[in-house]
Amino acid sequence: MINNKKKLRIGIVGLGRVATATHIPVLKLLEDVEITACAEKNKERIHRVKEFLNMQNVFDDYKEMYKSKLVDAVYICVPTHIHHDATISALQSGLHVLCEKPMGRTVEEAVEMSLLAKKNNLILMPGFKYRYNDNLQHAAQIISSGLLGNIIQVEATFMTPGPYISWDPKSEWYLEKKHGGVVYDIGVHIIETVNLLIPNKINHIYAYSSQGYHEYDTPTNVSCSFKMEGGITGNVIFGWRSSIDFTRVSVFGTGGAIVVGLKSFDYFNAGTDPKDRIYSHIRNSFTEAKTVTKRIFSIIKGSEVSINDLEQAKAFVNSIRDGSAPPVSGENAVNVHKVLRAIEDSIQTKKEITI
Repeated sequence: MINNKKKLRIGIVGLGRVATATHIPVLKLLEDVEITACAEKNKERIHRVKEFLNMQNVFDDYKEMYKSKLVDAVYICVPTHIHHDATISALQSGLHVLCEKPMGRTVEEAVEMSLLAKKNNLILMPGFKYRYNDNLQHAAQIISSGLLGNIIQVEATFMTPGPYISWDPKSEWYLEKKHGGVVYDIGVHIIETVNLLIPNKINHIYAYSSQGYHEYDTPTNVSCSFKMEGGITGNVIFGWRSSIDFTRVSVFGTGGAIVVGLKSFDYFNAGTDPKDRIYSHIRNSFTEAKTVTKRIFSIIKGSEVSINDLEQAKAFVNSIRDGSAPPVSGENAVNVHKVLRAIEDSIQTKKEITI
């Protein structure tokens, strides 16, 4: 727990796109937080951020930053294969950690990170930013209330142009097999979103993949069929090379259905009363309006940052300050990793995998 009268000192590990375009601008909006140090090997990136932040405490080794006593917590924003070592070293140094997704490259790495955080009584929060979206939160509340009845079917989609198109700094490393490709970049988000909405665990999965119109070391598009505890069935597709960003989850139950996206929300109940249908349309419109209004006010205030990332940062800081459990934990990340590994195994073996 941190003294509430003092600013929380945060260090940034890695000064690539996700740090400079997302996390640093978000953290600068929080009055009770200051970025006191950064770690980066690339000299060009160091020069940019020194000017941007007027930052003098820039280390070329994150372990040296951890030893400096200049930070209380860190954001891990390096390529995937470094997440484990950077996080373990931070936890061993007594620092709270927000680790960008995925939380490590394997189930075993995620388990080790989660256990060490518990042992040292430190906050470890994976960067699952979409769970802070108002529409998804509202959908999760409706589903948990039982208004949809028994859940019978789930369909989930997450498509993007990809992390390497028009990015500066460039991020070709996403395409390297050791980083997990689209499974650990986009798949991690959509599987975590399904977990947020449906408490039942995925226990069987069959996955197909393709590489689009180029040959890469790793798939760029994946389609899966799965079964969950309780007999729920579903499909999930995710990938790069789409011309647009598109996220949608449809949940069908015996008492109704929800079709939800980051900017859209539709809830349908099984009632035939016209008043019920009118009420549903009004409620859906208010839910969508809330998301849009938040975004408009953010822009008016001069911020172009993602509301999801801002809410995530607030949750991380609040958990550190009051010692409360974060809204998403290392254990959540471990459950996601089990599904991601099953997807990889299914793609390689061309068989259904039991989790």
